[in-house]
Amino acid sequence: MKISLLLLCLLSLTALAGYGSATVEIKNCTSTEFYFVWVTESGREKWIDMLGLSILPPDSSAIFQITEGWYDFRVEDCEWRTFSFSNIPIEGGSSFLWEVLPIHEDSD
Repeated sequence: MKISLLLLCLLSLTALAGYGSATVEIKNCTSTEFYFVWVTESGREKWIDMLGLSILPPDSSAIFQITEGWYDFRVEDCEWRTFSFSNIPIEGGSSFLWEVLPIHEDSD
């Protein structure tokens, strides 16, 4: 009985600890490779590259965790073409999928 109660408490704490974070998947649905996957809280200028030294080839995904809030996402290819998606509400405990399509390319 004590072990069951302890296990239940641990599971509850684990669920609460993960509640403030969300899973983000950015899927490359274009024919180009992306060299940067940038994320920032909406309205801020500090972007974080979620790929590091990796490349996001066509038909693949980058998956990472962020805390809940409002976010802007941006990907860039080797020619500095930018694809972006802005002001996205992310709730804790949720999942968010952005399928990057050619229509998301920023035009100057």
